[in-house]
Parts: sequence; structure tokens; C-alpha cells
Amino acid sequence: MLTSLVGLPAIGVFVTRQAAEGLIGRNASGGIRTRYTKASDTAWIAGHTAALPVVKTMWLAAGAGVLLTISAQVLVGGEAGAVVGVAALLAHVAILLRAAAVANSAARSVTDHRTGKY
Repeated sequence: MLTSLVGLPAIGVFVTRQAAEGLIGRNASGGIRTRYTKASDTAWIAGHTAALPVVKTMWLAAGAGVLLTISAQVLVGGEAGAVVGVAALLAHVAILLRAAAVANSAARSVTDHRTGKY
């Protein structure tokens, strides 16, 4: 579980940064894939650029999650560490959902709303 708490932010930040720099294209299997981020290369890069600061906050959740998970296991024992670890992983999910919303909004902002084209 501790590996997941650290691995998810590492992968998330890496992939988001690569996509923001245009090194992972919109037709790749990685990245924040919404209707609007996949609409054009400009939307793809705009979405990932906007989402990167949000994804980076996963490091804060990871640090707190690791410390709290270890503390709960040492101080309380039993299943306490696992429960806290799962809560920290849920925080990662919430951050990723927020990042997807931010990316989607940024991608929509580069859309020509008069014509519906990207």
C-alpha cells in the first residue's frame, strides 16, 4: 500500500507533464482522456498544462498518507494502518478527478464555441 501511495503521484505527475509538453500525444493510451482533451492537440496540451499543478498535490497526499498510515499501524495496530492507507488512496482518486475536471475546462476554453470546432 505504501508503494501505491508514492507510485501513483510519481506516475501521475510524469504522464501529465509529458502530455503537457506534447511528448505523449492525444491518441496515446495515457493522459487525461476526456471528450474535450482528446478533441485537438491544442486542447490536449492546454488541459494537461492546467491539470499539472493539481496532479502535483498528490505528493502532499502521499506524504501525509505514508506518515499517517505508519503512525496508525504503530500506535493503534490491527487494521488501522490499512484503513488509513485506503483513505489516503481515496484522496488520490479525489485529486485525479479534480485534475480531470480542470483539464476538461481548460480544453473547452480553447474550443471555438461559435462553430463547435476545436
